[in-house]
Amino acid sequence: GALAAALFILLGLPAAILGYQFGLRPALAGVRTIDIIAAAPEAGGFQPDSIRVAAGETVRLRFSAPDVTHGIAIGPGLGLDFGQIDPGQVKEVEVTFAEAGRYTLYCNTWCSPSHWRMRSTIEVVDPANPDALPVSAAPDPVLESLAARQVDIDAPHPAAVVPANPPVAENGQEIVAGLDQSLPAELTDLDWRRSHSPVEAQRRLVEQGLTEANAWDAVAFLWLADLTAERRRAAAELYAKNCAACHGESGDGRGPGADVLAAQHTNTGHAAGMNMATAPPAFANFDPMLGGSGDIYYAKLRRGGMGTSMPGFGQLFTPQESWLVVDYLWTFVFDPVDQPVNGQQLQSP
Repeated sequence: GALAAALFILLGLPAAILGYQFGLRPALAGVRTIDIIAAAPEAGGFQPDSIRVAAGETVRLRFSAPDVTHGIAIGPGLGLDFGQIDPGQVKEVEVTFAEAGRYTLYCNTWCSPSHWRMRSTIEVVDPANPDALPVSAAPDPVLESLAARQVDIDAPHPAAVVPANPPVAENGQEIVAGLDQSLPAELTDLDWRRSHSPVEAQRRLVEQGLTEANAWDAVAFLWLADLTAERRRAAAELYAKNCAACHGESGDGRGPGADVLAAQHTNTGHAAGMNMATAPPAFANFDPMLGGSGDIYYAKLRRGGMGTSMPGFGQLFTPQESWLVVDYLWTFVFDPVDQPVNGQQLQSP
């Protein structure tokens, strides 16, 4: 009797607790549990690779990681980032997908040389019409505009001139304020700034009589004017989790994944005669960064880089999040103001 009781305490009680935790409790709660394995891409990636749920349905996602640490997030537009899950750990989250659509479960922690393959589709359907596919995303006006202007977003965009030192937005704030009514009207327009390069703006300011250095400082202020302290923090987090692994925390192109991508190029693309980039671009380089426009970087972020290992983030980020990352890229070439002003103060009336 004593031995049986001891065995129950050692074996039966834990089993009963686990059975309640993962079996009876979900059943009583009426919440469907979906088990998801997060393994390195070489071991299958997210399993299953697609999930189907109903709009308005609350589901319990139970993640386990058998091999290495992964970061778990769902996008676009849901704001769901569940943090990291370590090998052997189990993490449960309850999620309600309010609207029908196609979402992406993805890893935002560098986990392997094939990290960017860590994606799984979550298809949320309308219960009233379960066989209908989610409505496709609306066309992106930025990409449409670039196509209409026949802009090759994959072509080099070298800067005709570059500053001797990193332009300082704090100096530029005073310079722009001093220009008053003589500031070219187009420079106050956010859409113009996003569709033109900093070099183009710098040339216009030099034509207004500014020195080369002062014109660059003014451009630094104008290009960072919309990156308020709050938006900068959010952008830095997006960049750190999704971009720094390849492009480096300081935008120097030397993240931990850079060597891996270069090796892949050497072993595959180069041998096959493919024109692939040997390393991620360094956003901290004045040339070519200052020769490109924000809409080009936005398009490359959302679509991915053709002929490179750059994946597309259009399935992960909303357009607003994509612009947030693009705005943050300018901080690698411009020294920002500690407390940026609200960019709407620069908008045309």
